[in-house]
Amino acid sequence: MPKTPTSTEQDSHFWFMSVMTVNAAGPWVNDYQGTLTLILGTTRLEVFNQIREEVAQNDPRSRGSIVLAFDVQPNEL
Repeated sequence: MPKTPTSTEQDSHFWFMSVMTVNAAGPWVNDYQGTLTLILGTTRLEVFNQIREEVAQNDPRSRGSIVLAFDVQPNEL
C-alpha cells in the first residue's frame, strides 16, 4: 500500500485517473492526479483500487463512475 512520505522525501510515483459518470445532466468527465510513495510489493491493482476509492471520497460526483484511463509511473524523469 502507499505510504505517507516524510517532509524530506519526494513521493516515488505520479498517477492520473480519468473517469466518466452519467447523471441527469448527461455525461460528466473529470480527471485527477497526484503523487504517492509505494511500499515494495504493492500491486498495481491495489494502487488502482485505493486511488479510485480516494477519488470517490474526495469528489462524490465520481461515485459510480467508470474509469476511462489510469496510469502510475515513477515520479522521476
